[in-house]
Amino acid sequence: MLLIFLSALALAYLGLMLYLYIGLLSANHLPLATSHSPFVSIIIPMRNEELFIQATLNALSSQKYAGKWEVIVVNDRSTDKCPEIARGFCETHPNFSVIDIPQDSPQIASPKKRALNTGFLAAKGEFLLIADADCVPPPSWLSSMAACYANGASVVQGSKANNGGKRFLHAYQRLETLGFTLIEASGFNRNKPILASSASIGYSKELFFKCGGFEGLYDLASGDDDMLIHRMAKIEGTKFAYNWDASSIMPTAPVDSWKALLQQRARWGSNGAKYESKAYSAFLFCIYAFFVCLFILPWLDWQLFLYFFSIKLFSDFLLLYRGALRLKSVKLLWCLPLVELIQIPLFTAAVPLGMLGLYKWK
Repeated sequence: MLLIFLSALALAYLGLMLYLYIGLLSANHLPLATSHSPFVSIIIPMRNEELFIQATLNALSSQKYAGKWEVIVVNDRSTDKCPEIARGFCETHPNFSVIDIPQDSPQIASPKKRALNTGFLAAKGEFLLIADADCVPPPSWLSSMAACYANGASVVQGSKANNGGKRFLHAYQRLETLGFTLIEASGFNRNKPILASSASIGYSKELFFKCGGFEGLYDLASGDDDMLIHRMAKIEGTKFAYNWDASSIMPTAPVDSWKALLQQRARWGSNGAKYESKAYSAFLFCIYAFFVCLFILPWLDWQLFLYFFSIKLFSDFLLLYRGALRLKSVKLLWCLPLVELIQIPLFTAAVPLGMLGLYKWK
């Protein structure tokens, strides 16, 4: 009976990897040059980012874009010096501005969504482009993302990559981020998004408010990315595009401890049962069950564990290799077996911690 159950879970996992792999093969082109340069509003939610915000603002001011654009930094009740840094920068950059969330605003589960919505309400552009306050976008990021939108996309997901040093912890995050990135790319290629990342994403301002925005999601710790695009996908005529331009990959900062990584993954996993699509939540549960079984198997039967682990490792490698070729990241695959072994207990622990709310965030 156990073998039948494990085989069913492994088959479901293999099916997912095949689905994602085929999605990466779907026709999807690099952003095309266009004469239309939409008005772009870049929204940066910021909370206690004094170590990063100066570099982020410098990088944004160096964007090469022919159209009209603005940057709105939303200060979410920061207690460090980042508001002063941002306001000082705005004094010499007229298309940059800062909006403050009042310090006495009520505490909610997802203040980031409130900050984003505040920025969206103030935005003048037709295309809302979002990045994190600790990201340093390359000079072509704005023009590349705007070109995807100008070519007819309603929602544009940009590529991202963890930076960091030579520590294995950072290598682990780089490879796992590549995996998440490819899941995003496959879904966007099919016009049926699965995951999304707010570290580099843009969408029509009209579409955001038409789908209801973050209404009903403020009490969830995350969901400003994939939960939102699932709503957008229900709007007839919504077109999704993945930006494959390697020169516009958004670098993101890794966390610097395994404890912090577990906390981050717990936050990400906190909404697994709260998606509006119950079928999607059920599918996520099946994938999680496969991880739990792989975590338990070494104590029951080593040979059985190696068999099913090999299935997961092989299917993950095929997907990652295909995507890494396109994003020029093949060298990240050197640590895949070790990353897979660590990912099993990490993911197994993170999901229940997240669902029980046993994690800390800013």
